[in-house]
Amino acid sequence: MEPVSAGSVARQIANGVKGVVMPIGGAEERSPHGTILKEFVERCGGEDARILIVPTASSESDTGDDYAEIFTRIGARSAAVAPIDDRESANSDELIAQLAASTGVFVTGGDQSRLNKLVVGTRFAEALRDRNGAGMTVAGTSAGASILGAHMMAGGMSEVPPHKGLVEMVAGFGLLQDIIIDQHFSQRGRVARLLVTFAGNPGLIAFGIDENTAVIIGGDGMAKVIGVGSVTVVDGRNVYSDYHDLDDGDILTITGAHIHVLAPGRIFDLNRRIVLHLAQEQAPLAGTR
Repeated sequence: MEPVSAGSVARQIANGVKGVVMPIGGAEERSPHGTILKEFVERCGGEDARILIVPTASSESDTGDDYAEIFTRIGARSAAVAPIDDRESANSDELIAQLAASTGVFVTGGDQSRLNKLVVGTRFAEALRDRNGAGMTVAGTSAGASILGAHMMAGGMSEVPPHKGLVEMVAGFGLLQDIIIDQHFSQRGRVARLLVTFAGNPGLIAFGIDENTAVIIGGDGMAKVIGVGSVTVVDGRNVYSDYHDLDDGDILTITGAHIHVLAPGRIFDLNRRIVLHLAQEQAPLAGTR
């Protein structure tokens, strides 16, 4: 894929061109037979895919190389590791050129605060938004999934009651607007911390994604679930809470949130905030009562 200038990116976005964003709930099957990583490689171009891996969040030095080996085994033409160890490298001409030569980007799991500290607001993050806007596929797993939104949750214990101060909202890469991503969702009991995000930030949509499960979010606003688990979608458009009347640590009352649980194959329409086809499946047949 040839590099795209800022002017042509703006024109293509205005014409509705936007690449897929693919958050993964973590612990995805890492083999040529794994549905999620295979789907990612196909959307990056299949045999012509040139994938750039961002392992910055991981504390394990071989994470990037491991994914590179997996992607080439699946069938990608090439897979390279982005050497982002500090903000200087994330602002380098060499890295921007490496991104321009890629057809897809994969952000690994690990410590999402490292991604926020080292990558958010850099030239790389800006160029990533431009490339995704021009049609490039971007995926992330675990911490790499949470960073894909404009905002993400920092901290927040699992399996506790929803209380003020449970989570902090910090900046992400900005590929998804007004959408919050949480991962390892059912496995770690994270319903409370997802709901708390709406208490002080009504109007958001949140995806709580199970392990070995992903959401394929297209530029048309359609979000399809793939993998083996479920995705919990919380719509906060009509949320009310007593968040602003309480002190840190106080238990919250949260009401009016719409919650959907989607099995693999289901599609959520982000524009209309509905699960496609479900209403039709439940509606009575024509001519019946």
